[in-house]
Amino acid sequence: MTKTLRTSKAVYTSVAIASLIASIALGWKSLCVLGGSQSPQALVDHAPALFGMPFAITAALTLVCCARALDPQAHVDFLGLRVRGAAATIVCWIVVFAVLTIAIRALW
Repeated sequence: MTKTLRTSKAVYTSVAIASLIASIALGWKSLCVLGGSQSPQALVDHAPALFGMPFAITAALTLVCCARALDPQAHVDFLGLRVRGAAATIVCWIVVFAVLTIAIRALW
């Protein structure tokens, strides 16, 4: 039991770190490719779509993976919705992604 608990923590931590590195690499590559071909104003106008949404996806994944690594036996009880295990991880990811998307839309 303890060995599988450590293994799942290591997997979730690795996924969180990999998603952060992938997000940074994707943003840097997009900036390099689009920076040379587009006007700077176009990049500023469409920054939430170009950089905000990929960042929101990976940030949501990172936050949920970190939470899952800290508490592998996750369960959610919210407004009559009761889920446990992997389903709780999916519900948490949907909620975090929705909040980040709404925040990006509100600032755009």
